[in-house]
Amino acid sequence: MHPPGIETPRVLAPYVRIGVQDGTLFLGFGSIRQNIRDRGLWRPLIHLADHFREPRTRAEALDFLLGPCRVEAARAEAAMSTLERGNCLLPLSAYDPQDRYSRHALFYELSGADAERVQRRLASAHVLLLGCGGIGNLVAVTLATAGIGALTLVDADHVEPSNLTRQFLFTEADVGSPKSQVLARELRRRNPGCRIRPIVGAPTDTEDLRALPEADLLLVSADAPGLTGLVNAHCVDSGRAWLNACYVNDIAVWGPLVLPGITGCWDCWPLTASAPADEPELAVLIGRINARYQAPSNGPVNMLASSLAALDVLRHLGGFGVPASLNRRMGVWSHDMSVQAQPADRDPYCSTCADVRPATPRHRGAL
Repeated sequence: MHPPGIETPRVLAPYVRIGVQDGTLFLGFGSIRQNIRDRGLWRPLIHLADHFREPRTRAEALDFLLGPCRVEAARAEAAMSTLERGNCLLPLSAYDPQDRYSRHALFYELSGADAERVQRRLASAHVLLLGCGGIGNLVAVTLATAGIGALTLVDADHVEPSNLTRQFLFTEADVGSPKSQVLARELRRRNPGCRIRPIVGAPTDTEDLRALPEADLLLVSADAPGLTGLVNAHCVDSGRAWLNACYVNDIAVWGPLVLPGITGCWDCWPLTASAPADEPELAVLIGRINARYQAPSNGPVNMLASSLAALDVLRHLGGFGVPASLNRRMGVWSHDMSVQAQPADRDPYCSTCADVRPATPRHRGAL
């Protein structure tokens, strides 16, 4: 801790890289990239970045530019300001390569967050996962290894041979065993610090949902008919955040992230197709056709949906960045890699959530 008025030394973030292409110097890459076309700024900026490989205060860095580098004051200040933008400089304590979560810490700092604060929030968070199949497997291992404090795993199914193409934490030796229990075992092996509770069963009504442990966020990766509507009503009523993750044939889908009283809910706008209410005969035929549907589940599509959903969970619970599924349902069409966003803003006349006021959960997230 530095006394008030004493400047804290900073160091160049390990994720900062510099390169030149087509007459442009690129400082950083990805979301923090800055394009520097003023060649007069290249030399002082590169010298400054090299100088910050060791901890420096701002005053020390400017003295270096004005003194040994003989850079004029205005250009020295411009170089310093450029390096300070885009989260290029970090406090010394922000990155400890020996820490289990050190690489994630860099990701949080890249997003402009305090990595220690993010990790503390995640460690105190509890996620309840409905469905331990292809998406549930991958979401669960992503959250557990990222340092989520507690996971409750709910699934009534048992491991089958056909699961093994995409439910990667299961093996042939697990066939016949309850999915939630096998997944719990594998997660404990990967992060003993994450508290895991498996539940063999599946909620079928509101009372079943109320009987489940309280959590900061409920994530649905099960495909039981009517489950999303049931979960939505329960979560809106209880003020609990929830998120759906699934696939529609070859489309990886996640969202919307529902924060009761703040965002739209599942019922605000029609997000899925349904049978025509004014054509009962056609509705019967559609129901009969759809009853034989078997999803063409595919590992890579599952990975897309689960990874992007898990990232939004981490963003919300960790309080960094903005979840991509906030007020929208996201889809990545894997056949051409296009992205679709269905608006899911709050409907002031929604019969489910119109009268709901924001709760004050421990993890409000970054809005």
